[in-house]
Amino acid sequence: MTLTRRQREIYDYILTFRRDHGCSPSIPELQKAFAIRSPNGVAGHLNALIAKGMLRRAQRGSRNIDPAAPSQPVYTLPLSGSIAAGMPETISGAFAEGACRADAALLGFVPKPGCFALRVRGGSMNGSGILDGDTVIVEPDVPPRENQIVVALIDGESALKRLVRVEDRYFLKAGNPAYPELHPLEGLVIQGVVRTVIRHIE
Repeated sequence: MTLTRRQREIYDYILTFRRDHGCSPSIPELQKAFAIRSPNGVAGHLNALIAKGMLRRAQRGSRNIDPAAPSQPVYTLPLSGSIAAGMPETISGAFAEGACRADAALLGFVPKPGCFALRVRGGSMNGSGILDGDTVIVEPDVPPRENQIVVALIDGESALKRLVRVEDRYFLKAGNPAYPELHPLEGLVIQGVVRTVIRHIE
């Protein structure tokens, strides 16, 4: 189910609030949490989430919004900057740009310790379903397989590409034919395998 960014934020907030307080937030509490002036503004988001099957109304007072299905655990992954889905770029050092929060249903797997998120910049992977502005969830420390999409260092520069093997040689291939194949001259180091793509629709 595709949610807008604000709908995803409100849905995640409701799940977290229920976990911490044992009940759903009221409309005034949602207004305050998201700086929404009108109760009707909150109601509009809630009604959209109900229409999309994410929430349901319960038969009780002001806290009558429940998840439509048993709530999934919410995972917080470090958002470790951005990754070039274009030509490789020189790494500028460690990133620390916040966090990406998502439940297991959105991720499609239970993330292991060490998993991290990266924002995508560029269009070289749009033929593989990864667009500029998407967020990819990366699992490190797993042996990559041929044709998997990986985060890699190629000759000391970072890139998001598909790992290809011809005979005994590995190289990186874009999902967009307008971009060239990347063949390492000095070294190719796989930093992680892309497990999930998250797209935010405004």
